[in-house]
Amino acid sequence: MQKRNFQRKIKYLKIEEWNKLISICDNFRDRLILKLLYLSGMRAGEFSQIKVEDIDFKERFITIPAENTKTKQFRTIYCPAETLSELKAYLKAKKIKKGRIFDLSIRRIQQIVKTWGKKAGINWIHPHTLRHSHVVHHLMNKTPIPAIQKQVGHKRLTTTQIYSNLAPEEIREAYEKTN
Repeated sequence: MQKRNFQRKIKYLKIEEWNKLISICDNFRDRLILKLLYLSGMRAGEFSQIKVEDIDFKERFITIPAENTKTKQFRTIYCPAETLSELKAYLKAKKIKKGRIFDLSIRRIQQIVKTWGKKAGINWIHPHTLRHSHVVHHLMNKTPIPAIQKQVGHKRLTTTQIYSNLAPEEIREAYEKTN
């Protein structure tokens, strides 16, 4: 029963919706926020606390201290080089050398995501939608479940596995491409 309730709560973007959302966002900072939330799978609370010191640009990792996570367990997440290059440009333009990268509350992050979602015609979007989308899209791209689990910080592998039942239309599309 609990598993079913969790599945009903999970809302994610189809790949086309994600592409539309990111393509209509013409604000550099907001686009970077959307990309980082989606590409990292971070929770809004974790995201709001990221500091320049938490980023390893060379190795392409972002460290999330234990005190900033829901599970109270430190983790290191991967971030694509292209997005980190955009982040470097943002930091340089804003002359941010240390401390929090985005001095935004969780509420403000939610508002940014909702604003751009409405402009893209996705009225039900939240920051957690981007997290769910990250997991589902990586499962569809055959990223190993343990890697996704570590990236998003799920305590149990079974939590990550629940997402594999969510995308029947994408599963059909994947099979149609191989036949």
